[in-house]
Amino acid sequence: MNTETLTKSERLSVIVAALESAHAVIQEKTGAPRATINVARKTGRTMGHFTHATPWIAGEEKFHEIMISANYFTRGARAVLGTLLHEIAHSIDLQNGIQGTSGDGYHNQKFKATAESLGLTITQAKGIGWSVTEVSDACAERWAEALALIENGLALMADTEQAKKTGGRNKNLKVAECRCGEKIRLSASVLEKCAPMCNACGCKFIAKA
Repeated sequence: MNTETLTKSERLSVIVAALESAHAVIQEKTGAPRATINVARKTGRTMGHFTHATPWIAGEEKFHEIMISANYFTRGARAVLGTLLHEIAHSIDLQNGIQGTSGDGYHNQKFKATAESLGLTITQAKGIGWSVTEVSDACAERWAEALALIENGLALMADTEQAKKTGGRNKNLKVAECRCGEKIRLSASVLEKCAPMCNACGCKFIAKA
C-alpha cells in the first residue's frame, strides 16, 4: 500500500471516529438506536441515509448504519451535524414504530415532528416533503459537544491534507487511544471538553504520553 493510500485511509478514519463519537453523544441523550457510521461519496442531493435493515453485528447485537456523504463536508461542521441529526431522527422513528417517510422517500409531518424534537429546523420542499434541514443557533448550542467533535474531525482532515504536502503534522494535536487500540488526533481542549468515546469498546479516548 502506497503512502497516498494510507493518507486517504487515515483521513477517513479520523472523520468516521469523530462522527461516531458525535453519534454516541446524541444517542446517550435521546435513546436513539445504535448505528455504525459510514462515510461515502454520493452524487446528487443525497447528504445522508439511514439503513432500516441491521447489517452490522457485534456479538449477539445487530444494529443499523448511517451514511454521511463526504461530498458535503465543505458545507462545514454545522451542516454535517444537521445531516447526522436528520438521520438519527429516522432511526428514532423506526425504533418507535413511526412511519415518517413513504416508499418514495417523501418525508411527512411525523418525521418533521421527530426531527424538530431534536432541535432541527425543518422546512418543506417539492417532491421530498418535510426534509430540508437547518441547524439553528439554539440547536447548535444544544448539541455543542457533538458539534465540537465534528469540527475537530473536519479540521484534522485538513491537517492531514497539509501534512501530505509538507511532510509534517500540526504538533499541537494530541494522539488519543481507546482500550481497543484505535487512535484519533485532536486538540487538548477538545479532548478535555468532549471526552470522545469509542463505540467499539465503550471506553474514552485517552491522550498518550
